[in-house]
Amino acid sequence: MTAGIFMPTTRPPRLFWRRAVAFTVDIAVFYSILMVLALPLQAVTGWNLGFYIGQSTTCEVTGDSPLIHEVETGWPLADGETRTNQICINSSIGMQQRFFISTVTKTADANGASRFVSIGIDQDGKAIPLDISGTSTASNILLQLFLLALFVLATARITASGRRTPGKALMFLRILDIARTVPPFKHCLTREIWKFLPSCLLGIAVTIHAAQNLPGLSTLASGAFVDVIHAARDMQAPDFSTLLAVGLIAWLLGALWWLGPFILWQGQTIYDRLAGCIVLRSDAIEDQSTPSQH
Repeated sequence: MTAGIFMPTTRPPRLFWRRAVAFTVDIAVFYSILMVLALPLQAVTGWNLGFYIGQSTTCEVTGDSPLIHEVETGWPLADGETRTNQICINSSIGMQQRFFISTVTKTADANGASRFVSIGIDQDGKAIPLDISGTSTASNILLQLFLLALFVLATARITASGRRTPGKALMFLRILDIARTVPPFKHCLTREIWKFLPSCLLGIAVTIHAAQNLPGLSTLASGAFVDVIHAARDMQAPDFSTLLAVGLIAWLLGALWWLGPFILWQGQTIYDRLAGCIVLRSDAIEDQSTPSQH
């Protein structure tokens, strides 16, 4: 009778920390490159692309701002209150923003409680109306999605060319297909899209929910300075419980998508499986491909 030999199925190691560090390095390198490219564009066009470096803020007390009368009319002082008006300049490489800030302090309060109203101003000191429209929210979302799309395309192109991103090279990782060969661009792109798609959808849902339900926004329908003044004057403690609950649920679902496969490890993450890819240590691959010499 011949005894059978049982060969246990081996699964690739999780490499969780290596993959986490590699991802962090890749994001840092990518956004550093974007920042270098974006700062000159911000300086020339004045567009706010969301990149700030060397940021500093300076404020000076003012008594001749054209907005002071509007503040005093819309928010008269009560007994025991004082007001301080300031012009603040928020500067960073490639950008400069000016703000008018009026702070009301209760001098009779032992804790010196204060409230303030703030709005951006132009070079003439006039208020720039707030843009809280759906178009503004959509443009902010689209900008972030555009930057993420650049990252996804760059990562997929690098992987499909047989090279590695800086993070994966640093952590000795390589993405291959099931046949242990370089995956085609289509598979690499599919992998990167599925990696971020659930988190993007959840983030968009939370952003839209916040824009529509954040307490106080209903009083700022026009974005005019007078509405901003009244919102600050009548400010009450907002109830963020619903927004926090939605954000927590989104975070848990996102964590489940990213971390769940590493807990119930089957050799691949969900997006690896969908793309037919696998992540292995490059030094282990090279050792396996080098024939042993006797």
